[in-house]
Amino acid sequence: MADTGDRRTFPRIPAKNWWALRERFKQTMPNRVDADYLQSVLGLTTTASAGNLIGPLRTLGLIGDEGQPTDRAFDWREDDSYRQVCEDMRNDVYPDTLRSAFPDPSEDQDGVTSWFSRNTGAGRNTATKMTALYSLLSAGDIEAGKTTAPAAAAPTKTPAARPAAPEPKPRSTVEDTSGPAALADQRHAAGPELNINVQIHISSDASADQIDQIFRSMSEHLYGGG
Repeated sequence: MADTGDRRTFPRIPAKNWWALRERFKQTMPNRVDADYLQSVLGLTTTASAGNLIGPLRTLGLIGDEGQPTDRAFDWREDDSYRQVCEDMRNDVYPDTLRSAFPDPSEDQDGVTSWFSRNTGAGRNTATKMTALYSLLSAGDIEAGKTTAPAAAAPTKTPAARPAAPEPKPRSTVEDTSGPAALADQRHAAGPELNINVQIHISSDASADQIDQIFRSMSEHLYGGG
């Protein structure tokens, strides 16, 4: 297009909407593109935000005055013709001065943004959005759309099973029979204790042999001695 020197605006379409709409066109080409259609297929929150895309789509030649898709829209959705369509849009919409000064906007994004801001009077934020679309058309990269596709839902992680608690080791059948505690257990297991008090009355005139005989008899009968 020829340079007029007049201040004007340039189209702004977020990249995510650009690629999402192209995918929709690839699936089914609508008879008419209006705000309601754009809000529905792009998941926009308001009709106003959808309506803001109508003007840029017309400027780029993707829809006509009544919202009908153009021949360019059919070529735009095809991978084989996508790059050429982007180049045609770029040549139709942007002036020679911009295209000559910044043939590859990726090399100087700030310079391109400053150009838009200076020549349209737009603020930095709006000029940055103009730069984004100009850069997208200049690249004509079909692969760029893959990076904006919604990420696949991450698989649900199944919580790791807790390790089973170790089974208690069976108590050994061989028990320690040493020590005071073991001896006490043995006495307890043996049943009630029997205490016998034996009183021996020895006559004072008993001889030593008689006394020895008494104790030998006690040892034999009471303690099992031999």
